[in-house]
Amino acid sequence: MGNKLGQVGFYNPQITMDLNRSNSYGEHLISNLYAQFKPVNWLAVRTQYGLDYLMVDNDVFSHPLSGEGFSTTGSVSAIFNKNKRWVWTTTAQFDKVFAQDHTVSVLAGIEQQKSDQNSYGLNRVTVADPAFTNIQGGWVTPNTSGLGIGENYLYSEFARGQYNYKRKYFLTANVRRDGASQLGVNSKYGIFWGVSASWDVLSEKFIQNIKLDKVFSSLRLRSSYGKVGNIGGLGNFASLSTFSSGLYGSAGTVGYSQAGNPNLTWETSKKTDVGLNFGLFNDRLTAEIGYYNSNNDGLLLFVPQPPSAGLPSNIPTNIGSMYNRGFEFDIKYNVVQNKDFSWTTSFNLSTNDNKVLSLAPGITNIIGSTGGLENPSITIPGQPIGMLFVTRTAGVDPASGRRIFLNAQGRQVLFQHVAPAGQSRFMYADGSVAPTVSSADAIVYKNTHAKIFGGFENNLRFKNFELNALFTYQMGNWLYYGTQAGLRDQRFWNNEVGVLNRWQKAGDVTEFPRAVFGDNVSNGSSFPLDINVFKGDFIKLRTLTIGYNIPKNMLEKIKISNARFYVSGNNLLILTAYPGPDPEVSSNGNGTTNFGIDRNTVANQRTITVGINVGF
Repeated sequence: MGNKLGQVGFYNPQITMDLNRSNSYGEHLISNLYAQFKPVNWLAVRTQYGLDYLMVDNDVFSHPLSGEGFSTTGSVSAIFNKNKRWVWTTTAQFDKVFAQDHTVSVLAGIEQQKSDQNSYGLNRVTVADPAFTNIQGGWVTPNTSGLGIGENYLYSEFARGQYNYKRKYFLTANVRRDGASQLGVNSKYGIFWGVSASWDVLSEKFIQNIKLDKVFSSLRLRSSYGKVGNIGGLGNFASLSTFSSGLYGSAGTVGYSQAGNPNLTWETSKKTDVGLNFGLFNDRLTAEIGYYNSNNDGLLLFVPQPPSAGLPSNIPTNIGSMYNRGFEFDIKYNVVQNKDFSWTTSFNLSTNDNKVLSLAPGITNIIGSTGGLENPSITIPGQPIGMLFVTRTAGVDPASGRRIFLNAQGRQVLFQHVAPAGQSRFMYADGSVAPTVSSADAIVYKNTHAKIFGGFENNLRFKNFELNALFTYQMGNWLYYGTQAGLRDQRFWNNEVGVLNRWQKAGDVTEFPRAVFGDNVSNGSSFPLDINVFKGDFIKLRTLTIGYNIPKNMLEKIKISNARFYVSGNNLLILTAYPGPDPEVSSNGNGTTNFGIDRNTVANQRTITVGINVGF
């Protein structure tokens, strides 16, 4: 008897762990070569070439007794991935001081970056004898596997000029022209620039006359404005319509696989920053206060298309505008600093206010999906990007145990999964038939992006011992815990212990409706509900490291200059009211319009590293 349950398709994880394997073997080469020439002492010409090669062999085996290999009587795959990247940068640097007070620095350069990805492999199924577990063994059917190819290229021209007068007034200007292969044929290049200025306030005589230099050990005002470009999230051939090949019997086929956009261009951001840096007690305490305002135009979003268009994919489009603005605060204090003991602590806090200002003409919203399971995200003008989009509920009816929904008009609708003869599944409280409640009744609900976030770090040293602890935090955001909807689904896979508190008799007051086998609506599996939305606030012990520096007098005997032993841990502790495993995960990765969704997502790994650093 196999381990696969035919009724629901669940696999026995013990057999998977004992008999299957999934291994990757990597070879990573990183190399840099440069040459520098100084024809005069104020001019340096430098060229640098860097390589980054990563080769990965993937070996995957599924035993015929495992759920993964049961239907094919075993499966084995060998896939080879080649990732090659080179960067070539050439710059000319001019540095000179004029009349002792005027310092000028100018940099100009060209940079090219090229990345290539290539993968291919073989998959074999139906093993002749279970003793064969490698790709070279006795298998019946060969298939191609892991076929992939891609490349991208970035060409940049840039220049930067810096000037300061008596180290009191500082000016910087920069400009660059970037061209990316992912963009449209007529819109690959963008010109970006920035200017910044700062003022060392304490160097002024009038400041010294009012004794402000006796209060502050350093005081600097700064501001900047610039335009930058972004192509993050775009695939290698995002602007192109592409086709894929295949076989139909023995005949070759071609299929439309991606809809492109020949007008795809850079997303741009015009950003303003102003700030104040200051120090007290001879810079034993330093702090920074700043404000930023970033206006984004030509947002790069994958716009859903109507089914009638017959397109194979959403189209990447420069669509609409939005802003991000907020404050930043950072403080660092050397609490203790002496020969045997030191303690430095720092704290930072940032706020962010995000709002979508407009979308493309004719587009009123963008619905974000999660793995084809549900559509819990929406982006509309006047709201932050990627808002949660859920249907509201109003608890459980104490008299009948039915889930109470709120339809689009805000009216209460009672639901029963199995309706008696003559009754409707959806009914108003007065017993009359109500229209079906679904995702069409969803409302724009909660923000998924943190309003406040930051960190708190402490570094302590006692003689040769060191301790570093970094806490991070965020607050003001909400998450859709889709996993809970699955855990409370009243089909076969329900395993939420909370269902023990379900409604059982008239008068019961509980958050769990009457349990009815097959009910995938009442708890949110059919469409997203507000009962699965939770605050994402947390405090996390991000890293904790304890180190010991072996005394030099012990190392001199074995010709070692330094050695440090350390133990480090990541993600060791989370303080949060969020019921899921980790409020800092996203089922949709770095997706911008479907952020803040936790649907069966594994928590960030908790890792412990033990090591030693040795220098000769």
